[in-house]
Amino acid sequence: MKKILVIPVLAAVLFAAACGEGGDPVEVVPTASVRFFNAATEMAGSGGFTANGQFATGSALPFGQAAQTCAKVEQGAASFGFGAANTSGTGLSGSALATLSGQSVTAGGNLTMAATGSATSPTLFLLDNNFSGALAANEAAVRFVNLAPGTGTTANNFTVLKGVLGQGHTFLEGNIEVGSPTTFNAVTSGSTVYTILKGHETAISGSAATLNLIAGTVNTVAIVPNTSDGFQLVNIPRC
Repeated sequence: MKKILVIPVLAAVLFAAACGEGGDPVEVVPTASVRFFNAATEMAGSGGFTANGQFATGSALPFGQAAQTCAKVEQGAASFGFGAANTSGTGLSGSALATLSGQSVTAGGNLTMAATGSATSPTLFLLDNNFSGALAANEAAVRFVNLAPGTGTTANNFTVLKGVLGQGHTFLEGNIEVGSPTTFNAVTSGSTVYTILKGHETAISGSAATLNLIAGTVNTVAIVPNTSDGFQLVNIPRC
């Protein structure tokens, strides 16, 4: 019986994959995964993002949209930018309207880069999506982040209630400031109703505040403006 030697061949293939031209080793740089989200209002077209000075492929996004895939950003001190995307969605049409520098990116990190505010004066926030808790088989983790800063000197601060206001609701978090996510909470997966208050007034309720959370998922739900001068919830997928 003819014997086939497999292991050395496999080792050679793996070695070749780790080498560049001339057999020189290729350095593998550790990275973090970053998903981009555009919550900047009043922009005529799409907004786009840069990471470390390079346009992030797939980051040309209309208002309220998250990138379909996550970008890889090298570990270390990172800088991000946001501005109007060109018509082809391959770069910025001019200079960045907002930048965020000196951000610590660690290998294996799971992050969301969000732009909010008006298109004339946007603000960037880098959100860490790490969740270290344990979830039961029928649970999901969820948190909320305020990405509706308001205009002028009047800031929008929100309160999140689980359930329907006045019908056995549970207080979760109050005075949520812009760009500061709440802590993750484990909830039973499936349809979960929330009520979002702005001051003492109901801002989001009913079907607009009902989330369908899949078991085992970790969810960041953004409070953003809508087109009718109100507010809406957008679930931003984790990388």
